[in-house]
Amino acid sequence: MELTWDFTFIDFVVIVGIIILAVVFLFTLYFVRRKHREEIDHKFFRNRWTQIQDLLKQGKEMNHKLAIIEADKLLDYALKALGFPGNTIAERLQFASYQRGDLKHVWWAHKVRNMVVHDVKYELSAGETRKVVKAFEAALKSLHCL
Repeated sequence: MELTWDFTFIDFVVIVGIIILAVVFLFTLYFVRRKHREEIDHKFFRNRWTQIQDLLKQGKEMNHKLAIIEADKLLDYALKALGFPGNTIAERLQFASYQRGDLKHVWWAHKVRNMVVHDVKYELSAGETRKVVKAFEAALKSLHCL
């Protein structure tokens, strides 16, 4: 039993239609992402980052914890503004890490933030705080928000 396929005009139209739809989808996806990037309010991010730096300068552990929480929130806001999908920062960060490998380093900082929020006895050294905040800063710079 031999199967044969006669290429018809309808087959040609279907294939061309699929190609056109794929191209339109990819261009739409590209321009939507680009639009989100243009809407980033860099002044807002710089002002918030200055506030986070001010918390670090105060030198108290509670302020350090608050700085880490605020830096994590700022990263989450950036991921949302850039259109990364997900219901939580972890989901958005996971998706962003797949697209941008340079964001994988911020997972550790996010986990420290979770420890700060969920473990009352978690003690945070000044050195660890600086490393965590630098990780958030590097992620925000990588996303072109700072």
